[in-house]
Amino acid sequence: MCAISGIINWEGIQPNHIKKIEKSLEKMYYRGPDFSNIETKQFSALGHNRLSIIDLNPRSNQPMKTEDNRYSIVFNGEIYNYKELKQELISLGISFFSESDTEVLLKGYVIFRKEILKKIRGMFSFVIWDNINQEIFAARDRFGEKPFYYSYDNNEFCFASNLSGITELFSKKLEINKEAIYQLLNQQYIDVNTCIYKGIKKILPGNYLHISKGNFLMEEFWSLDYNKKITSDFKTTKNKVHNILKNSISEQLEADVPVGVFLSGGVDSSLVTSIASKQKKDITALTISTPDDVKNDESKAASFVAKKLNINHKIIKLDNNCVNELPFVLKNIEPLADASLIPSVAITKEAKKEFTVMLSGDGGDEVFGGYALPLKYKKYPFKGNLITSAIIEGLLNKADTPFFGHFYDKLNTQRIFNWGGLSSFYNNTSLSKKLKKELIKDYNNKKLSSNYKYFKQSLDYITNNEDSLLYVGVKSKLVDDFLLKLDSASMYNSIESRAPLLDHRLIDFTSKLSINQLSPNTIDKQILKEIGTEYLDEEFFKIPKKGFSIPYYSYLKNSWGDILLGFTKEGVSSDLGILNPKAVEKLLNLYIRKPSYRIGKILYSILVLEVWLRVFHLKQNPSKINLIYN
Repeated sequence: MCAISGIINWEGIQPNHIKKIEKSLEKMYYRGPDFSNIETKQFSALGHNRLSIIDLNPRSNQPMKTEDNRYSIVFNGEIYNYKELKQELISLGISFFSESDTEVLLKGYVIFRKEILKKIRGMFSFVIWDNINQEIFAARDRFGEKPFYYSYDNNEFCFASNLSGITELFSKKLEINKEAIYQLLNQQYIDVNTCIYKGIKKILPGNYLHISKGNFLMEEFWSLDYNKKITSDFKTTKNKVHNILKNSISEQLEADVPVGVFLSGGVDSSLVTSIASKQKKDITALTISTPDDVKNDESKAASFVAKKLNINHKIIKLDNNCVNELPFVLKNIEPLADASLIPSVAITKEAKKEFTVMLSGDGGDEVFGGYALPLKYKKYPFKGNLITSAIIEGLLNKADTPFFGHFYDKLNTQRIFNWGGLSSFYNNTSLSKKLKKELIKDYNNKKLSSNYKYFKQSLDYITNNEDSLLYVGVKSKLVDDFLLKLDSASMYNSIESRAPLLDHRLIDFTSKLSINQLSPNTIDKQILKEIGTEYLDEEFFKIPKKGFSIPYYSYLKNSWGDILLGFTKEGVSSDLGILNPKAVEKLLNLYIRKPSYRIGKILYSILVLEVWLRVFHLKQNPSKINLIYN
């Protein structure tokens, strides 16, 4: 796990390019504190910060090049099946000088070219420079676990692992993108097709770039497809999923540094921990306890799992002071208003005291239809018509008007599914048209919300409406929220976090199954729960799912509301032409009088934006921003 940075300039690398990369790597030092280096050639300068995981020997440092000096690579991530691929390459006559997965990836590309992407399992973003043909091959993993930012014109390609890295390389003035502001306030994260700064882009998950002077190609090498269904009884399905999971976890326990596991007490992390405990006898599980939020505290359930498995277990009590880490995290990344980023930083900070690699249960909900949405739609399918859909969407867009707001409050998921259908469901945005116009200055863009865009896209890849809910879950919030949060929180503390449930073999298989095959008894994530009963008591899997966050909705009614009001009156977002301070104050007063989850999300997103503008955009000292809840 590392940071990559570089500039390819087809007019030649200059000393100022090297200085930019040095600053970029300095900004991303925490992602790879074990070694840093830059390799310079006539048209390329590749930089790398290393967090040593596999083959700790300096021979595996990067940038790494082939023996003939033709190809060079900088790589962030892990290839979990690298040993298997290495044996295949050896059988083809390829020799190796290291024990690293980086060398396997590099030499695998030399032999298989872009087809190597279909062979590798893992999380990755990398760039390979061909010094003879003067061209780039770059790629990002299937789910987007590893970030990849870039900018490009005909003569220069710049790239980095996070926003603080790429902005040091960007040659144009940094201009804030209002579309990204709208997405942040509306959905609490910024879409993969958008960036907070204009002109900076991201490689899409499951895509690669092939670039030479004047030629730019981005193509997909993997995609979700729910069209090709198979017949499989539940027992066969469960056994196949179980076998893939055992293999995935076995591969991801591979490391030359200490490995632990995050245990939340939910189904996904409990199953990962259960299987890992059978493969690594001395495994240690870490759990966050939220003593001030008993309703969402999962430490009791996690302790039950750990005791049943007879494994080492450490509980970290979440201190409210942990919120003050937020400005320090935001000074490196795009604004992200997922409040669980804060406890995620807290637990990875504790993990770093003993471990460098941690396994997590991330991805289980999206891959296996969690949150019960597909099952709920199956139970409450659309039975309306164009008129009822228009009425539902009208109510959703007028949630902030006194008359229509009364009816909006009566809407729930069942009613939206029944009378509006999935189209209306994905139009149910936090930020109504009225609020969007009032809050964001001079923003009149009528682009579709991210979820609605992916819903429309899903129609080409599904056989039934339940599949749409699965497709959108993987494509949107998983990539742009959960995985960005996981990468940002873990790498902030120089921890590599691995997600065995995101092994692409799992979703390649489950996408071929109907919701009836995944959950024949209409039990949410039934396959995972059934597998889990081979390790834990069946009753454990009937415990209701809890959240993993902080109670920001309560904080906003008190001290965070005061902090937000103070930020607004300072005029930073207003002077930058982003937000209307009077509209923010009005919304905050409305929330204090009549709290709602929807408005609370918007206000928290505004608070995150205000902090980000100060610590990232204006380079203010994060230690000067006090968010401690009193």
